[in-house]
Amino acid sequence: MLWVIADNQIKFKQNSIITTKSEYFLGGLSILVLVGFIFLKTAIPTRTLPKGESTALFTFGSVLFDVQQRQLIINKKNIDLTVTETRVLLIFALSPNETIERSRLQKEIWEDEGVIVGRSLDMFISKLRKKLELDPNCNLVVVRNKGYKLEVSS
Repeated sequence: MLWVIADNQIKFKQNSIITTKSEYFLGGLSILVLVGFIFLKTAIPTRTLPKGESTALFTFGSVLFDVQQRQLIINKKNIDLTVTETRVLLIFALSPNETIERSRLQKEIWEDEGVIVGRSLDMFISKLRKKLELDPNCNLVVVRNKGYKLEVSS
């Protein structure tokens, strides 16, 4: 509020933003946010698989793992994988029946992002276990105090 004193009389004037002008401002702001989001989205690189391994097919047990299509084929059933699930499983597929240290998995999967969240790896291992449970010959197991192992029995 603004007080105006003239000829010993006090008058009150409201000092507020005119709504029609502020609507233009807010409308323009939302368009700027949208344009900024589009440019930011194109500037952030998407996570991809390593170049040499992006076309690989792996077979372990009765599981066919198609890296490029990000799919598991188990007993003629297609199971889709996320990019991170594919990256985690690819590390295991390159060295089946070998223990892979937890720190190595975290480094190879999340190092590019700069932040490693401790429980994220456990979540992806759990999701992969559920997807691999259709084949009893293929298991992701914990090697106590070391890491994980993709156990494949023939």
